[in-house]
Amino acid sequence: MSIPDEVGESVADLLASAGVRASITSIAAAKIGGNNRIFRVDTTSGTYAAKQYFRHEGDARDRLAAEFAFLTYASVAAPGLVPRPYARNPDSGFALYEFVEGRGFDAGSIGLPEVDAAIAFFRALNAPQARPAAAVLPQASEASFSVSGHLEHIDRRVGQLQAISPGSEIDRAGSALIRSLAARWRHLAQAVRESATALGWDASRPLPPGQQCVSPSDFGFHNALRTGEGRIRFLDFEYAGWDDPAKTAGDFFAQLAVPVPGDYFEHFVSSIMQSFPDAEGLATRARLLRPVYQVKWCCIALNVFLPVHLARRRFANPALDEAALKQAQLAKAEAILQSLLDPSHGLH
Repeated sequence: MSIPDEVGESVADLLASAGVRASITSIAAAKIGGNNRIFRVDTTSGTYAAKQYFRHEGDARDRLAAEFAFLTYASVAAPGLVPRPYARNPDSGFALYEFVEGRGFDAGSIGLPEVDAAIAFFRALNAPQARPAAAVLPQASEASFSVSGHLEHIDRRVGQLQAISPGSEIDRAGSALIRSLAARWRHLAQAVRESATALGWDASRPLPPGQQCVSPSDFGFHNALRTGEGRIRFLDFEYAGWDDPAKTAGDFFAQLAVPVPGDYFEHFVSSIMQSFPDAEGLATRARLLRPVYQVKWCCIALNVFLPVHLARRRFANPALDEAALKQAQLAKAEAILQSLLDPSHGLH
């Protein structure tokens, strides 16, 4: 992949902003991401990562600002567990970070030590002595603080998918699965409302601030590397910010690329909720919302049928095989939908 001249110019400006007095020796595409482009920048004083963020009129989130703010906080709250942020330029859509060398995780490679590392990271982000400095962070993407709010976000996702216009054969297959998902979602949403009522909860009541968390969002081992020293470092925080810890747990156990075994759900939930008042109440909330976030990730798998999402994928990978991507994502969504066929949805 050839590197455009404007990338080199943007990187040179970032190095200067960061006070790095060094010459660039090479710039190379580091990996193909889902929403952005990442470049390895070798200089005479070391190696850096430059990230170019996707921007689109149909995607209002300021990904650069959210990630840079989160990493500025996390570098202090959880030192050594995230890349250090160095400089950013909102005009060019680039930011400069520490380059983390390491190996990615494969499906089937996650066990208790990895889950405990994720727990330790979350608890460091939410330690009482650290949280005051997080006041400047935005809400996480699609942050929800009430049970009703969680359900409304999924309603919107399902509704967006139902509005697609099928053209090709693969698009028609996607539309058929979306119809099945929408029907299943109606039953699940009603079951969650009934369960919340049985627990004596007001579904519209938001969590008090003391129970809200600093969330990495999109949290999982698809966004982590194991370094040569064996340490796990976490990456990619474009969606991070303040959120409901039950949503963090739901997302963590619904990730598609590197799934976390469900056997660890209770251990993870009981451990992270110890950071907040009424830990057991929050654990119950996480159990209630777990299938809701399975539906969310089924929707995320099907996002490739939406034009704005496909535009992000093409931005990150100009050589994208769109038909193959849609087929792969459809298979993932079908697997999740099968897991939701239990009439009780695990809600008791």
